[in-house]
Amino acid sequence: MKRYLRIILLTVIGSITIYALFNLVCSWLYTYFLTHPPCSIPIPLSDNYLYEEVWLHTMDDHEIRVWYYPPRNKIVIISLGGVEGSLGNRLPPVSFLLDNGYGILQIDSRTCAKPHAKVTLGANEILDAEAALLFLRDKTEVERIGIFGYSMGAATAIRLAARHREIASVIAEGGFFNLGNDIVEPEVSLSFPHRFFLYSIAYTFWVNTKVNPWEISPIDDINNISPRPILLIFGEHEVTSAHAYEQYHAARESKYLWIVPNGEQGNNHAINPVEYQKRVISFVEHSLGR
Repeated sequence: MKRYLRIILLTVIGSITIYALFNLVCSWLYTYFLTHPPCSIPIPLSDNYLYEEVWLHTMDDHEIRVWYYPPRNKIVIISLGGVEGSLGNRLPPVSFLLDNGYGILQIDSRTCAKPHAKVTLGANEILDAEAALLFLRDKTEVERIGIFGYSMGAATAIRLAARHREIASVIAEGGFFNLGNDIVEPEVSLSFPHRFFLYSIAYTFWVNTKVNPWEISPIDDINNISPRPILLIFGEHEVTSAHAYEQYHAARESKYLWIVPNGEQGNNHAINPVEYQKRVISFVEHSLGR
């Protein structure tokens, strides 16, 4: 009898161990590919938009590529995108801002840096944005600076503006509220295997990047932007997952929230492009000037 119990116990322990190792391997692969996306070639907007390509030095000794479109009205907006960066036609959309005379500085992904760096979902990306700020400080044609971030870039934009008062206004579209909680989804009822896998992803991300995902928390930084204005944009179908209303309530005045009807991350600008451009331009004119 004891022999059978021992066999059963060893089988259970072995199964749990194999399951745990399988989860760790899968989560490690997931976070590796998440933090090491391919460096893809950006597609320029069009021949109508002339830009200067510059490589900026960051505080952690990388060279990051930016495309700089000089302003016609002394106002520049820093553009921060998702894991692929924001160069060219990548999100957030900026061509309509260029058409209205605003300058744009688009920042590439860290995966394309020299030497290549890990994408850290808003942690070390703030160093790239700070390098862009230093670059713009030396430009005589620049008097005011705003920032427009999408997804990971939205989180970076909030974190940057909370630390640098020279950012006069912020547009943050589709950003997460806290990276650690965004991964593990503590408010959602999940099975133990599913929950274990999500925590495995969070902790392998921590080990892989040396960044605590719970410390990347735009919802804790957003109140430090006031009294400078911030516009939060979320699609109707991402309101709950992104904690859109919680982010809005955590911010202080001046703050604005637009929930795009039928929108979801990545297509808000395409659902109703006229309304999208109208709202963004109106906010930019109000917060930065024409």
